[in-house]
Amino acid sequence: METTAGLDKPYIKQGMTSGHSSLLIVQELKKLSQSILTLRRKKTLLYQGDPFQGLYIVQCGMLKQTLQCKSDNEQLTHFFLPDEIIGLDAIGEGFYAGTIIAIETSGLLHIPFRRIEEFPNLQTSHMQLLRCLSQAMSIEHSRMWQMISQPADVRLAIFFAAMSRNFFARGYSPYSFRLAMSRQEMADYLCMAVETLSRLISRFQQQEILTARGHEYCIVNPDALASIAAKRK
Repeated sequence: METTAGLDKPYIKQGMTSGHSSLLIVQELKKLSQSILTLRRKKTLLYQGDPFQGLYIVQCGMLKQTLQCKSDNEQLTHFFLPDEIIGLDAIGEGFYAGTIIAIETSGLLHIPFRRIEEFPNLQTSHMQLLRCLSQAMSIEHSRMWQMISQPADVRLAIFFAAMSRNFFARGYSPYSFRLAMSRQEMADYLCMAVETLSRLISRFQQQEILTARGHEYCIVNPDALASIAAKRK
């Protein structure tokens, strides 16, 4: 089913300004890349607590960030898609906040942070924006923890809405996209049992909100998805 009305929906438009700004920063940062590396599936790029040495830009593939909590539980806190920056939340703290692992074979650009500060054409306003993006990343992590308190169907709707915005911001369809993470990884990120996730996805399909075939997802009713996502406590 082809869907067009959703481009005007609030859940698509939320965060588009910051998303556009971050893509402009990514293009600037790519000029500073010192090396390109390939990370095979399930290989680790960084470990939680490693000293901050620079940023990474995802060229292709998908990675995840896990956080070891004080209770010794491991929480999946973020998925990194192409053109997203890894390490922004480490700029202020001086160390990487979580362990970064490739979900699928991924290509990355490495940018030592000293090169960003020394780059003569990088305007002061861009440096300020970069620091704002770092702060926004920390805020996003806080929002993720707040989302945990929401009902399971609301969490799932918010997740698909966020993925839709991310793909739309990068010039791809906000309705049909491939998510490389497994159902187990998606469930871990949303803090629910994989059985609960599968049951909810089946319910969304029965309600004709979305379709799911393997790793391919299609949002067929953006209005219904937005309505569920808006039912926050």
